[in-house]
Amino acid sequence: MPANYNYARQTVDSTLLSAVHDRQRREERGIEKVDLQRARRYGMKEAAKNGRIKYTYGGVVFIYCPKRNRAITSWQVEGASDKSGTKVSAPIMLDKHDFGGEDISKDKLMIHNSLAGQMNANSRIQAKWTSHSVLVVDMSGSMRKDDVNGARCRSDGVWMALARDYVKKPLQDGTRSHFDLISIVVMKDDGARVVARHQPTTWILYNMLVDLREWSTYKPSGHGYYLPAIDEADRLLTSNANAGCSLSLLFFSDGSPSDPRSDRPAIVEKIGKLASKFGRRLSIACIGMAEEAEDFSTLNDMVTEAKQYGAQATFGKPSLDADSLSNIISSLATSVTTSKTEMTELRTGSAKLVRMDIEREKINTPDYIGTWTGYEGDGPDYVRRFWSWSYRRSSGFVEILDTRCAYCYKENANLLECPGCKARYMCRNCYRDHDDFTIHRTRYNGKQSECHKILARTRMGSLLRKELPSWSIAIKDQTFGEGAERIVRKVRFLDPSGNFIGHEMVAKESRFIESHGGSYEKQMDYHREFLRTQDIASDFAKKFNAAMARAQTYFDAESQGMLSELPRIQFIEPMIVELIEGGNEKNILIERFLEGEYRKFNSNMGFVENEVKELVERMNDLGLGGNLTRSLGNDLGAIKEGSETSSDSSDSSSESSDSFDYPEVKDIFDSKEAAPFSGDYHVGALEDAYFPQAFSHYTYVRSKRQLMVVDLQGILTVKEDGTRVYELTDPVIHKRKTTNNRAMRKWSFGRTDRGEKGMKAFFETHECTDACKFLGLTEVDVENV
Repeated sequence: MPANYNYARQTVDSTLLSAVHDRQRREERGIEKVDLQRARRYGMKEAAKNGRIKYTYGGVVFIYCPKRNRAITSWQVEGASDKSGTKVSAPIMLDKHDFGGEDISKDKLMIHNSLAGQMNANSRIQAKWTSHSVLVVDMSGSMRKDDVNGARCRSDGVWMALARDYVKKPLQDGTRSHFDLISIVVMKDDGARVVARHQPTTWILYNMLVDLREWSTYKPSGHGYYLPAIDEADRLLTSNANAGCSLSLLFFSDGSPSDPRSDRPAIVEKIGKLASKFGRRLSIACIGMAEEAEDFSTLNDMVTEAKQYGAQATFGKPSLDADSLSNIISSLATSVTTSKTEMTELRTGSAKLVRMDIEREKINTPDYIGTWTGYEGDGPDYVRRFWSWSYRRSSGFVEILDTRCAYCYKENANLLECPGCKARYMCRNCYRDHDDFTIHRTRYNGKQSECHKILARTRMGSLLRKELPSWSIAIKDQTFGEGAERIVRKVRFLDPSGNFIGHEMVAKESRFIESHGGSYEKQMDYHREFLRTQDIASDFAKKFNAAMARAQTYFDAESQGMLSELPRIQFIEPMIVELIEGGNEKNILIERFLEGEYRKFNSNMGFVENEVKELVERMNDLGLGGNLTRSLGNDLGAIKEGSETSSDSSDSSSESSDSFDYPEVKDIFDSKEAAPFSGDYHVGALEDAYFPQAFSHYTYVRSKRQLMVVDLQGILTVKEDGTRVYELTDPVIHKRKTTNNRAMRKWSFGRTDRGEKGMKAFFETHECTDACKFLGLTEVDVENV
């Protein structure tokens, strides 16, 4: 044994007698008595002949007679590594949970079993499940290998980490209850066995997992077949129709499947079907328990396939160390809590039911594969109206002017226009059937005509002229994306012949039953928060871009040319499409599809894209780059009072010309603009990746510390004029809970708004770069947020 082979527990003090035969064999085979003592204390235990016990540990097997407390014989076996495992480090041993007496333990077991029975048989209790984890553990012969530090073999490491990190710790910190269920499937030579079915998370389950560590319960042997295990996992995951239950599949294996090679595609396909059925509601984790050289291609393919259908899937390859494995499993346990939170109504604590009417397709599936539903002007299913949004109006929704015939909804180039409002159209067929536009323009009983109402709405901003490719659309029946709140489908505008025209679009709908369908008002309410958030973020982006342009004016002409190439921020504009389908009203939110490398630059929880972190570290280390020269010397740190300069005048004038239902809306932006810091800047320091972070910082300052736009995601693209732009969508706005602004108090930004906590989370990870300095932004003390 190595010199550093010291155990916390004293094994040499344990009394163990040896038979003559055992002493002879140990002398012949170079086995010391302390090796037997360690094996009896820590070894894998299983039954042997004649009531004896077989212990395996540290490359030693010995037969022990408990009646006589005597070692009968012992021998050395292959399988214990000299570089890791029990020859190098002591195993982590877990004590069973003590209920305080044998009678109490029996009572607890009876209660647990009764609860488990109700979980399976009572539909009302099934509706209360909050999570269901299916653990699939490879128990093939190779899992006996003794090469995991902190464990007695590979299978022991898995059971130990599951018991300690997936059950014990969540029970201790209160993140799991008996409505969080766990099922266990083991892969064996004869197929797959369910050793725990829908077990509530209790200390009884913890003790069960501790027992599974011992070979006397299940000993690794034979082959490990994936297909039967996946079939069992499928049956377990689909056994409860409760759509408010978070689902997880944890798949542990130490190598390629024993299934015939011809069955490998079927393994991946079955995982894909599972992911297609549940989407984001299902988390799949495949964990490889072997050396780096082992073939984990099938596990990786399973993860890739699951991701293609929107499931949250990861592959983990821990080092051969129990702590490394524990880190992975602890992370998976945390993801269960996160998924449960995502599926919980925060105000009431009740479960949010995920829609089960969703048909998912693989990412990057071509348009010609799958089915589409058309909404055309003269069909039974058609578009009634389009809506835009303005947060400056109390109602928010702004109707887009309908350029179709007001009677038959047909659209063509030969429509006649009302000469009064220029916002009412008729085709020539309908015009012959109606008395010109006279009815439209006539007052009745002293009331305004429809024509005058349209003119008034246009002036007040509740009716918007906007050019659309057409007033007919097609929506793909299959979804191709899924987020925490929404599912995403493809949408295309149609020409009169039914061909796709215009930009590719996407439709975003709620993934939850409560927010989907229902009354017309309920549907519109669901979109309200999204539209408000995106519209306010878009206004911030316009002011940010104007501030960028103004900051350039502080530099000399040569520098201004370089600075003009810095990327700008833009949020794509969403619309609501009001549809008639089968005589019923429905509405969907659509926006332009972002083509390119879609990236997440930060989150509402303080996450920062790795590229930014690496760039900051590199610039801090090097401090290199060419200098930009300013033209105004040391006065550049001053705050400029009043309205914005001419470079931002177009933004200001458009704001002042609007008709506000909320006068206070004008006051959400600070009129004070900071000039860039004085001193030298580095060309190389003004990296593209810094500007999304600087934008979030800017929104906090410009809103007088009341709002912050985060969760920035989208693409970096180049416009036709050469301008580089971050095109973003789905932002999150954190709003300070206490505000004196009347309009802002009424605004809701949804479940992702974390208020001051979210603002603090941003500044805890944000490090100001030269992009912030370029905009005159200073470091923010997190304690004062």
